[in-house]
Amino acid sequence: MSATPTAGTFRGAWRHRRWRRLLASYSVSLTGDLLYSVALVVLLAETTDSPATWVAASVVARMVAYIVLAPIGGVLADRYDRRRLMVGLDLARVGVMTGLAAVAWAGGPPILAVALTVANSAFTAPFRPAAVAATPNLVGEDDLVAANAAESVIAQISYFAGPALGALVVAVSNAGVGFLVNAATYAVSAALLAGVGDIGGGVRSGDGAGADHDSGAGGSQGMLAGLGEGVAALRRVQGLAALTGFTSAAVFLFGYEQVVHVLVADERLHMGAAGVGVLAAALGAGGLLAAPFTARLGGGCNAGRLLVASGIAIGAPMVAMAATTNVVLACVLLAVEGLGVIGLEVLAMTLLQRACPEHLLARVYGVQDSITSAAQLLGSLAAPVLVAAVGLPHALVVGGSVMLVGTLLTAPGLDKVSLRTDDERRRLAPLADRLRSLGIFGDAPQATLERLARSAQLRSVAAGDVLFREGDATGDLYVVQRGVYSVVTAAGGEVNRLAADDWFGEIGLLRSMPRTATVTCVEAGELLVLDGRVFVDAVTADTALPDPLRHTMLTRLARTHPHLVE
Repeated sequence: MSATPTAGTFRGAWRHRRWRRLLASYSVSLTGDLLYSVALVVLLAETTDSPATWVAASVVARMVAYIVLAPIGGVLADRYDRRRLMVGLDLARVGVMTGLAAVAWAGGPPILAVALTVANSAFTAPFRPAAVAATPNLVGEDDLVAANAAESVIAQISYFAGPALGALVVAVSNAGVGFLVNAATYAVSAALLAGVGDIGGGVRSGDGAGADHDSGAGGSQGMLAGLGEGVAALRRVQGLAALTGFTSAAVFLFGYEQVVHVLVADERLHMGAAGVGVLAAALGAGGLLAAPFTARLGGGCNAGRLLVASGIAIGAPMVAMAATTNVVLACVLLAVEGLGVIGLEVLAMTLLQRACPEHLLARVYGVQDSITSAAQLLGSLAAPVLVAAVGLPHALVVGGSVMLVGTLLTAPGLDKVSLRTDDERRRLAPLADRLRSLGIFGDAPQATLERLARSAQLRSVAAGDVLFREGDATGDLYVVQRGVYSVVTAAGGEVNRLAADDWFGEIGLLRSMPRTATVTCVEAGELLVLDGRVFVDAVTADTALPDPLRHTMLTRLARTHPHLVE
């Protein structure tokens, strides 16, 4: 075996320790969520006279809560430290599940149980946008597809394991124990996230983009402004609208087939309503068979075209299902759909993470998640209406056609965003290599260097320009490309001269203090201006600063502020 895992493979993604903690957190809590859904159905079945109505009401209530709150959750995931936010949300959900267990054991009113599930959806709404926005911070660009593929595989496994565990727990105990087991999964998730380190979010020095949406009015005004920025980015950033439309068509079909698959199993395949489990297994099996190959999807400029192919693989089987009553053929068609589904999940997520500006990613995902959740609900509501109006075979054709038409309409936009993001990756690669050569970032992962490169701006400087003055608020880090720069303090005059490959501005950022000197250009040149927040994240991920950075900072402090030298 190779000592160094190849980038772009599952092993390549697996080397990122902090991402593994995030993935473990997601897999544990997702399995618990699916387990708790079974416990909730059992609770409502045992305590109400019309369980189907209560279950449907709880599903709709939870989905509506998520649709309304997902965009706000995205704002929170950008506005606040994501790690602390996610840990807090997990702990809040522990409390909700404990409350549900108490309702189950005390024979409390069903309406209280449904209200608690809505509260759980409210606490869940910011969680997923935060995790999506965190992933690019934890893995390298070359491993991003593989990381999303691994997450998709874990989700497929959870969709099998969660309900099965839920059924087992409830069978040997009761619904209350099922809720407590889910509370335990949230507690485990919180413990894993507590050790993941910084994963972005919040406003720090040097984060100009973040300051725009948080430095003004707070509370509801600031929240609405942040939400507006997410909606505007969805319209403004090339390809995001097409990606959202495409994903919405797929999720509409998912909600639609949750209803029609029951009818297909019973009326067309003569398996009885319970046969829907066989159809679901065939769908999942297709995804799992495709899983080993998904890590290498979307590594270049063809991601958009592969996404279109996935859309066709999702829509065409439902259209073909209208022409068969053979169980084996129906399962084969669903396995093909499962292959398309996992391709869509991996590629759509990767393109979103690549195309969206980092400081807006959680907000954009929150808005997109709300739109797609509404599409899923619409699909579930539309299915019985269409079946009643045109019959099951024609309804199958209509459902599959929605996906096929949506795919064809969005195909040009998907191709454009794929080409654009691939061009950006190639453009940033040399700059990331240049930053690594400076030595000040130590063993920072490639993902961090790519974040720095993405935040970097080249600035021309004329002789006599003052970059900042002693006592100014801290801001960005500067790397000298060309030119000569004088460093002057009020107490000691000129203390240093900087030229190519030198850097300055790190002391204020790392010590959270005002600028310690005035820096003036004495020979015209160019500077690479790096986002201060991303710089701090890069060099403080480990317990000790890289040696070149620590040595240079202490030497400079000895000249200007010797009392601060440790």
